[in-house]
Amino acid sequence: MSSKAVIYAVLPGGYRNTNGSFYNQGNNANLWSSTENGSNAWNRNLNYNNTDVNRNNNNKGYGFSVRCVRDWYIKKSGR
Repeated sequence: MSSKAVIYAVLPGGYRNTNGSFYNQGNNANLWSSTENGSNAWNRNLNYNNTDVNRNNNNKGYGFSVRCVRDWYIKKSGR
């Protein structure tokens, strides 16, 4: 595994569409990215039935999950 690899758990919360209906709970995880594209934004879709991770461009009105990230670093010792 690469020293830059990160492992984290993502729950399959599905998503809420622009009409307020919920879909794919228990099957997919949809996570917003911070990259916008006009009235849309990019997101990642993780499918729990296979190993697919898809990049999609969707309306910001969709209710996708968010993943909070902070900047951090590992201080190297002077040894």
